[in-house]
Amino acid sequence: MTFKLKMKKYKSIPVVKIIGDMASQNITILSKKLEALSQSNHDIIVVDLNETTYIDSHGLGVMVYAWKMMEKKNKRLIFLNSQEFLRSMFEGTNLDQVLTIVDDLEKL
Repeated sequence: MTFKLKMKKYKSIPVVKIIGDMASQNITILSKKLEALSQSNHDIIVVDLNETTYIDSHGLGVMVYAWKMMEKKNKRLIFLNSQEFLRSMFEGTNLDQVLTIVDDLEKL
């Protein structure tokens, strides 16, 4: 299973791009990165899922935990996603009703 995190910025907003499989063995890396970003002075953080090929229940748990952590600090965690399988998963778990999910960064 391939897994990489890449950092970039969009209009000074940090974007964490997840490439490959987001499974239990990779969760610690992502969790630490999101926790560090939540401690920064950024009010918005984007998680780019466009090159994410798989997310297991642990991965979903990290996303919900990070979202709650950001909400407590009055910050926003936004997910960028244009893949159909992820959209179906978010809808099937009703996370699309809780998380902010956009198809394009211009929609921020």
